[in-house]
Amino acid sequence: MLSRHFVRRALLAALLIPALARGDALLRGTVESLRDAGSVSMDGVPLASTRLLADFYGARDYRPAWTHSDQVKRLLKVAEDSSAEGLVPEDFHLTLLRELARPGALEQLSPSRRLGAEIRLSDALLRYVYQIRFGRLDPVVVNPAWNHRPAVPAETLIRSMESVTSAADPARELAALAPRPFFYENLRRALEDYRGGDHLKNLSPIPPGEILERGSRDPRVVLLRERLRLLGDHAAADPDDPKRFDAGLRKSLIAFQRRFGLTADGVAGPSTLAALNRPYDSAKADKIRINLERMRWFYDGLPPDYVFVDVADFMVHVIRDHAVNWSTRIVVGTPEQQTPSFRDEMEHLVFNPTWTVPPSIQEKMRAVPSRYKVVDRRTGRTVRGGNISDHRRYRLVQEAGPDNALGRVKFMFPNGQAIYLHDTPSKRLFSQRTRAYSHGCVRVQDPLTLAEMILAKPNWNQSEINRVVRSNKTRYVNLDEHLPVILYYLTARADADGEPSFRRDIYGRDRALLRAIDGPPSPLRIAFPKPRAVPEPVPEPVPALEAYKLKAKSAMQPPAGEPRLDGHDPRS
Repeated sequence: MLSRHFVRRALLAALLIPALARGDALLRGTVESLRDAGSVSMDGVPLASTRLLADFYGARDYRPAWTHSDQVKRLLKVAEDSSAEGLVPEDFHLTLLRELARPGALEQLSPSRRLGAEIRLSDALLRYVYQIRFGRLDPVVVNPAWNHRPAVPAETLIRSMESVTSAADPARELAALAPRPFFYENLRRALEDYRGGDHLKNLSPIPPGEILERGSRDPRVVLLRERLRLLGDHAAADPDDPKRFDAGLRKSLIAFQRRFGLTADGVAGPSTLAALNRPYDSAKADKIRINLERMRWFYDGLPPDYVFVDVADFMVHVIRDHAVNWSTRIVVGTPEQQTPSFRDEMEHLVFNPTWTVPPSIQEKMRAVPSRYKVVDRRTGRTVRGGNISDHRRYRLVQEAGPDNALGRVKFMFPNGQAIYLHDTPSKRLFSQRTRAYSHGCVRVQDPLTLAEMILAKPNWNQSEINRVVRSNKTRYVNLDEHLPVILYYLTARADADGEPSFRRDIYGRDRALLRAIDGPPSPLRIAFPKPRAVPEPVPEPVPALEAYKLKAKSAMQPPAGEPRLDGHDPRS
């Protein structure tokens, strides 16, 4: 379990601990040795974060966290069930958990083996807490160009671990660890359905032939009815003539077609037969898994109200009380200038905003268009003339108005990617099915209603918003409370019944994510608190008389290098 090297160091440290703490001295010495050791493996498995484990035990005064096998049994259950979340149970030391979940197994271990088990059980819990709350993969490692998320605070993980290990009902605390926003829960149910359909992999195919539709009489209709029954889309009893395609069968076939994203016409043509012959689509199951992972990257601690930007579906949703309250279409970034994925907080709105031309556009310009002004970056003053393409010297600003590139309002959640939501004077692109045309920011089809929904105050109704817009004056409106904003790139979602829908991977991100999720988990990226700076000692004040004497004595000393009055030459 533990190496002899660490046991020796731990025993030495234990001897130095006061007798009052001797009961946990070996644990304390061991974890403190681990803190500075960097990467440490136990039974060939590296610990996820030795520093976090040391801080966890330090926060609980080095008391053992695992005192009876029932705790292990509860952790084993969530680990085994984690495959339903799209996670990998083996990440959580499954063999060890099964061994120690047996009644009395933990208590029967020798002291040294129990010490090793103690640390590995906490490591298993740490891994589970991190993965279920923040994901198995680090989004920044997966795609540093388009995914952005800060490190996870150490105190967040320690608090969750402590809540489980000190709970009277560990099962309840473990279940509460996993956030359950509606969009995640819906897709998780879809994964359950796909996993439950694993037995459909090797079904005999329905033979090809004439199109089957209502009124058709064909031996294949019997196979069609049975296939839909196996898939859960047909529950009606067989008709008097089982070879006849009746109205009930048509209704069941339409339900299947909708579920699989096919044309819901109730006709069993070539594409529908192909789907019926491969109802368990492992590629779709994989797509659900990677999108559950994407959701975990940003869903932790979501409040009841937030803004959900669904990039791959070209929609923005206002969520109130954990449900979609209002939605509108959006235009997102092109494949070359993608809209990134991250979470932030909306702080304010700007009505009648100005627009500063990006340097990449300004450097190609040779003249100043009407309703634009040139601002000297050095003085902040509006100027005339100058080399407009010199974006280092000048800013080119479009004045507020109906033709402004940002339209009548922008929604600000300051972030390092300079991404925000905004209106646009060009509305024609909203009629397109695929709406990936922007430089990365998100254009909103109905921004004034979105403003009303976000402000959500009686004095900010449409009448007042229209009055402010008509003034053509720039106005900033701060939100009373910041509103979370999530920009998700999801190529699979599901409705409240767990029926999935799949979107085109417009940014081509799915393949790399699937390769990564089938590999080992990412190293944990944790933000530890900075050590407190030790203040320099303040010199004690010198009494007034002593200070006077020192000053007088100093005044009697000759300048450096000159002979003293006592005849001593300091240069000798």
